[in-house]
Amino acid sequence: MVDITCQDAFYENLTLGLVKLLTQTPGVQDVRLDKRTPCERLLLSSWEQRHCCALPDDLRQFYLSSDGFSLTWNYQNAGQLIPLGHMRVNAITELRRLAGVKSLVDADSPTLLDVEICRQAAASGAGQAPGPSCTERPNFGVKCKIFELDPCQGMAKVCLVYLDKGLEPRRPEPRIWLLDRCFEWHFLASDFTTYFRMMLVHQGLPLWQFRGTPMGLTPWAEQMLTLIAPHLLLNQPDSSAHALHTMEWADAPYSHLDPTIFKTRSKVKKK
Repeated sequence: MVDITCQDAFYENLTLGLVKLLTQTPGVQDVRLDKRTPCERLLLSSWEQRHCCALPDDLRQFYLSSDGFSLTWNYQNAGQLIPLGHMRVNAITELRRLAGVKSLVDADSPTLLDVEICRQAAASGAGQAPGPSCTERPNFGVKCKIFELDPCQGMAKVCLVYLDKGLEPRRPEPRIWLLDRCFEWHFLASDFTTYFRMMLVHQGLPLWQFRGTPMGLTPWAEQMLTLIAPHLLLNQPDSSAHALHTMEWADAPYSHLDPTIFKTRSKVKKK
């Protein structure tokens, strides 16, 4: 028997009261939070063994509390109901590796590794010497391990990235990056807790991750941001760095996420 009160309190703390905020926002309708059971430890261990890498501690604790995350909501605008808000973290079974593996569907189709090889060949042909930060950016080679956290409804991919350790004795801690549809990488956060907090602050608004990229938001996405979360416009990313992580989050509403919330809940069955 699940203690519904305890479960509700957990998600209230996990989302920092965002569900209540959304239901009180004019125009927002159909707020849906998918309440999930914790992930089995055996599944986590199996995932780590299969991919030969350890999950970061905060993400591991998150999965031991909730096997993924999904919060969606609609917005009534000009008499039209628009599916607008979308917040997602893939379940552990959906945390699949991108690149570095050969597709079994069509062996003749180009892979992300082919894209990386072409990119490096083009850079060499143009006489571009690799910069000092090249090894600090993700690539589609077999030594860099990339896992999809959020497919972003087909517009991009939020990824957990384990960079190539190079000459170092151990691999650097994984970070959160955004992969756009042009196969360009944009750094988002140094850890999962920070990324989850950023996602809550932006309330799952369309393309919010692109605020910190050279492309920026589309005019429509910026209009939705102005209508629903105008306070975020007071806190803009550093335009010279094009980095969302350079923003000051201390004064942002609903931004103080305690990492200890990612703690194990007792897994019990509903009647």
